[in-house]
Amino acid sequence: MLLKNILFSFVLISATSLAQESSSPYQENLHYQVIKPAYATDENQSVIIYEFFSYKCPHCSNIQPHIKLLRSKLPSYAKIVGVPLGFQSSWKLFAQAFYTAQTMGVLEKSHIPMFDAVHKQGKKFRTIEDIAHWYASEFNIDANTFITTANSFMVDSMINKGNNIALKVEALRTPKLVINGKFMPDVSALGGYDALVDLTLQLVEQEAQSMGLK
Repeated sequence: MLLKNILFSFVLISATSLAQESSSPYQENLHYQVIKPAYATDENQSVIIYEFFSYKCPHCSNIQPHIKLLRSKLPSYAKIVGVPLGFQSSWKLFAQAFYTAQTMGVLEKSHIPMFDAVHKQGKKFRTIEDIAHWYASEFNIDANTFITTANSFMVDSMINKGNNIALKVEALRTPKLVINGKFMPDVSALGGYDALVDLTLQLVEQEAQSMGLK
């Protein structure tokens, strides 16, 4: 009788899981791609959502309200990790800005204003000095320290690491989200950013279950 009850429970759980999967409006290889081989995030207590972007990318600017919404809905075991791409020299300048602001502790308050400066105010940042003076005037930090940090080996290593992750998951266009190094949603197929948020949350829950986080 005990064995029979165990088998019944197993069948019930399996049937429930299949029903949940079939009820999802999102399809693999249509609404999202499975990355093979998956990129190992080296995090076993968190589901990582990589956000590949550039401050120069207008679509990356437009998606920020949805990234904010996504962040507000994430469970405690999931987090967004920003990855500014720096393959081109002009984009590398802004990747330097991101990691330097992060290192100097002003990223949280400067992130959206930098997007706005580029895309709403039309500011032209051609050198790291231009960017440093903007951060200094807006966030009361030392411009020379900003420049030194931006040109440091540490920041260069951060940019190279981000570029390498992008290459491995083939996130070479922005904006792109990659969930736990395994799944890449397709905004075009999804039809908009609201569906992107919804699918990302679903994949986060799926990964959390497979990792034993819930």
